[in-house]
Amino acid sequence: MQVNGKKVLVLGGGKSGISAVKFLLERGAAVDLYDGNAERKPQYDEISEAGFILGKSPDLGSVSYDFAVVSPGIPLTNAVVESLQESNIPIMGELELASRFLTCDIIGITGTNGKTTTTTLVGEILKNAGFRTFVGGNIGTPLLKAVGQDYEYCVVEMSSFQLETISLLDAKVSLYLNLTPDHLDRHGSMEGYLAAKGNLAVKQSKQHFTVLNYDDPYLVTLEDQTRSHCVFFSSEEYLYEGTCVHNGEIYFSAGTDGEREFIMKRDEIHLPGPHNLENALGAITVAKLLGVDTKVIRNTLKTFEGVEHRLEDVATIKGVRYINDSKATNPDSVYKALASYGTTPIILIAGGRNKGNSFDTLGKLIAEKVKYLILIGEAAEDIAKSAEKADFHEYQIVENLAAAVALAAEHGEKGDIVLLSPANASFDQFHSYEHRGEVFKDIVLNLKRGKNYARITSEEKTT
Repeated sequence: MQVNGKKVLVLGGGKSGISAVKFLLERGAAVDLYDGNAERKPQYDEISEAGFILGKSPDLGSVSYDFAVVSPGIPLTNAVVESLQESNIPIMGELELASRFLTCDIIGITGTNGKTTTTTLVGEILKNAGFRTFVGGNIGTPLLKAVGQDYEYCVVEMSSFQLETISLLDAKVSLYLNLTPDHLDRHGSMEGYLAAKGNLAVKQSKQHFTVLNYDDPYLVTLEDQTRSHCVFFSSEEYLYEGTCVHNGEIYFSAGTDGEREFIMKRDEIHLPGPHNLENALGAITVAKLLGVDTKVIRNTLKTFEGVEHRLEDVATIKGVRYINDSKATNPDSVYKALASYGTTPIILIAGGRNKGNSFDTLGKLIAEKVKYLILIGEAAEDIAKSAEKADFHEYQIVENLAAAVALAAEHGEKGDIVLLSPANASFDQFHSYEHRGEVFKDIVLNLKRGKNYARITSEEKTT
């Protein structure tokens, strides 16, 4: 793709947008950055050569753009995006832009939950196998950072927002972990959500692979929508081709002769919980399709510690374990978190900004699994109502996370778990789920040191 001398509009002044502006400027494009926020951010100083359109819509009638790059946080229903489409100006996202320049194979990993853990795990397996591997995308590092580097594989976490704007991106392997209600405030329905996610598989060519969770009724429908070869994994069924569990042992079969290769015992996987078994099965399938030695896969899964903000042990205080699962931004991820600890008494901290989800099923699970519920944020009342529908009344709504941890410490007894697993987005009180998790960890560690919460509460975002 040639961008030298092109006039480009980049929509969105966040990490993805700024990365795109830098990339395009370095390659000789003339770039305007549009952001609906009129405030000039300090990070704009890094891209001072760009033009800035802040707090007002770009004048598409007087400026002729060759194409536009849309940040994932901006929906396709945005007025500026719709104007671009009406003006027949091509639009793409950062993933698509990067893919036009990359020479390495792309491994795309998506799903509702488990994306970051599995992306990191696949990256570790490939690195341990000796491959030069980039790990990034929605996980934090923009894919554009991989362009021009000597990578053999780019393992990329891909969100539904990012996948809405791909057109030519053709992943060597795509991995679909699961699909449960999330982001319905943006996609409108599960069908719209599946269509956005499915775009990755739909764009793949026939010589490539789509790895699907056989146990997910939404994902299996993608087999009829892609030209690529579909390979399945399952924690419930014994499969002819793909990865499955039988009598506590994990097997992979290429399907050519029906022979199944033993990979490892299920209980050798270091990460806890049935959801992490599914993550591991997906990662094993990808690795085997890429020809990775089974011993490398096994050794990686035996030692892989997981990632920050996903069932992360923070501290044990007076016999009570404090666990940070701030990445749990939808109800399904909380179901999986609660299922990871058996019958251990759990004090659950939940709440935040709802993304269009119902909490009724979560309320029933809370009634079954939770000892005490502490709620924060905009969704607190809705979660409380769902819990009451399930005849669960052991809860309290508090002002912020510091108060939640303090209350949890009062109710906690030796052997209990205090679990931050919010089931909601973080943006009502925090900058991101990472920020929420960091604040939680700071509060807990201050509690362990016997300090107060004043410093922590001052850091919380309240607007």
